[in-house]
Amino acid sequence: MKFMSIKQISVLGGGSWGTILSNLSCKQGIETLLWMRDKNIAQEINTKKENNKYLPGYKLQENLKATTDIEDISNSDLIIFCIPSDSFRDVVVKSKEFIKPNAYLVSATKGVEPEGFKLMSQVLVEELNKELATGVLSGPNLANEISKGQLTGTVIASNYEKLNSDFTDIFSTDSFRVYTNTDPFGVELGGALKNIYAIACGMADGLNAGENTVGMIMTRGLAEMSRFAVKLGSDPMTFLGLSGVGDLITTCASPLSRNHQIGKLIGRGSSVEEAKKITGQTAEGIKTLKVVWEESRKQKVEMPIVEALYKIIFEEEPLGNSMEKVLGTNQGKDVEFSRKV
Repeated sequence: MKFMSIKQISVLGGGSWGTILSNLSCKQGIETLLWMRDKNIAQEINTKKENNKYLPGYKLQENLKATTDIEDISNSDLIIFCIPSDSFRDVVVKSKEFIKPNAYLVSATKGVEPEGFKLMSQVLVEELNKELATGVLSGPNLANEISKGQLTGTVIASNYEKLNSDFTDIFSTDSFRVYTNTDPFGVELGGALKNIYAIACGMADGLNAGENTVGMIMTRGLAEMSRFAVKLGSDPMTFLGLSGVGDLITTCASPLSRNHQIGKLIGRGSSVEEAKKITGQTAEGIKTLKVVWEESRKQKVEMPIVEALYKIIFEEEPLGNSMEKVLGTNQGKDVEFSRKV
């Protein structure tokens, strides 16, 4: 095997995405640990080879081991963090003393930490070691579809070529294709930002708006995303890839997206709190919306959809039946980074 240097992988986070990734590496015959806090789910995985809470009906590999002991990761050569953004730093700190000095670290969490506008990979570097090889995993990756073997593409992004190549060798299959990128900041930022626009598209669905409206939200959202990312130092071309426009389209259009579901409920008249209770899961888009709104104002970047959604969700401005309120103020420029003639 090309990846003989990777003898053990640990995936931190027992949700649907963490379960999928750990199962994929097990299929390659690599010893894999899936760490989580919930002892009941860990026991179910170890005895029944199922995670019915997050992926009912998805059969797990016999060699997959679940654990609730963070020290078990101490021999891992690759550690993938699939922790919700609001508890990401806490888990990183707890795992710190058990991470090998030469281990690869990959963040597969799409979110932004409010204090200082930090992405999850930045939290890894800040809490651990600036010299560790870190990467980001992002893309249009709906776990339920991957569990059914449906064709999916993802992006591993790192400035460390060996990390990119090893990760690709391990996780690439006929149905799960891994692509590489050397703009981890842009890849990670795209994965976080698109959740905001999925809420807007969900609202359009709830209001029975037409396909023209959804297409408009996606493209204007892409313009906002890239404009904001470039201001923060990312390559605008990154947003034309899977982790940008690919993830944006999937998340905005899919009823499987939690952010889309919450937006749809709001569009149908539910309050934000009611929508959260009905879906029963964390929607990263709402948390991301607040920090992006604050940062866009700080950076003086125009983001009309972000501005409009902030008023609806955090200032409780009535949506009514108006999609115009979701799109915010109009901007005449179509393509943000078009070639000047």
